[in-house]
Amino acid sequence: MFEPSSIMIAAIACAFGMTMAWWHQRRKLRLACADPGSARRSVSAVSELYDRFQAERDSRAEEQVLARRIAEERATRFERMFTSFDDPILVLDRHGEVVEANPAALAIAGLDPEQCVVDAVHPRDLSTMISNQVAAKEIHALSRNVVERGSDDFRRSVFELTDDGAEPSTRAFEAVIRTLDGNGRSLVVLHETTREREMARLKSEFVAKASHELRTPLSSIRASLEMLSDGELQDLDQRTEFLGIAMEETDRLAKLVNDMLDISCIEAGVARPRMRCVDVGALAKDVVDGLRAAAERKSVDLRLHVESGLVVDGDPEMLATVIGNLVGNGLKYVPEGERITVTVDAEDLTRSVVVTVTDTGLGIPPEDIDRVFDKFYRIKRYERTARGTGLGLNLCRNIVEQVHQGRIGVDSRLGEGARFWFSVPASHPASVVA
Repeated sequence: MFEPSSIMIAAIACAFGMTMAWWHQRRKLRLACADPGSARRSVSAVSELYDRFQAERDSRAEEQVLARRIAEERATRFERMFTSFDDPILVLDRHGEVVEANPAALAIAGLDPEQCVVDAVHPRDLSTMISNQVAAKEIHALSRNVVERGSDDFRRSVFELTDDGAEPSTRAFEAVIRTLDGNGRSLVVLHETTREREMARLKSEFVAKASHELRTPLSSIRASLEMLSDGELQDLDQRTEFLGIAMEETDRLAKLVNDMLDISCIEAGVARPRMRCVDVGALAKDVVDGLRAAAERKSVDLRLHVESGLVVDGDPEMLATVIGNLVGNGLKYVPEGERITVTVDAEDLTRSVVVTVTDTGLGIPPEDIDRVFDKFYRIKRYERTARGTGLGLNLCRNIVEQVHQGRIGVDSRLGEGARFWFSVPASHPASVVA
């Protein structure tokens, strides 16, 4: 008996299926011809499906355009931020080569941002960006370390860069290295600490000098009191002399402390000046009259030339301190028989009132001109000529520049005397011009 194979059965089934599909299509066609409304509904359904497809496609296209614009905007914003940072920033690849560098980083490397290309296609060796080779190797090693750890951990490194230009200088930096992404890249931010280091040095220097200046009068006072306490000074004249020394040193100590407090308050912005209209000529006359006795004891010719009617907005006590310190400074260092002239005048160009203290004394060495207004600075050549704390001129500068928004300076030649001056904006510029 003949038995059909599986292939034959499949072929018969396929042919049967195709016949049934053809018959079904023919039946639908006959129904459509018999019922035009059904045909229209079918066409409408197809058209609706097509419209939905088109709307979906347009929506997807708009989303893609919007996403692209957002990505471009973020990239532009990141680029602006990256280039605007004052701190040098470097991006290193997994091999430790520089693939991104902002203009600040190119500047410390001595490269022109307009002409230099640093990117993933043209990477640079880290040693070409950081001239300190030891620091470059350390940063390279630290960047590999943070990448291998694969965490949010970071490393720090400090180093210095030396500029061998016309005026050699050294700049201090602190490098902060952290992982940037999962592709083995790291971010290196270089923060310059030159100013912080200088401020720390100045602070230590200030403390050292202040301690020295405080120790000197305290030692003198203590020695005088010990001798009085031990009964070593039986003679009345000796006791009077040592008591006078103790009083003098106490006054010096009090002035030193007061000057330090005044300078600190002004620099910290917590000083409370009592501003009002001040007749600078009348103020200068009062100060000079109070110092005439000291000038006569030293046989110094103290003169005053004042233009009346010059008024400024200022604190009269502070301005009197400035004039008194400048004249008193001259009395300390001007030899006997010399002359000090105080002048109050108007400066039409800047609409300000200028006070000038000119002497015919020893003058200031050129190397000391730029430092005479520094804290505790005293000219070594004249340290034995007169005693002082080195704070008076610094206090003058703070009062004039910080409190009264004025200017202060000095002109001098060694052996030809000195001219100290300061200017303060006038309250009524019209009167200055008149």
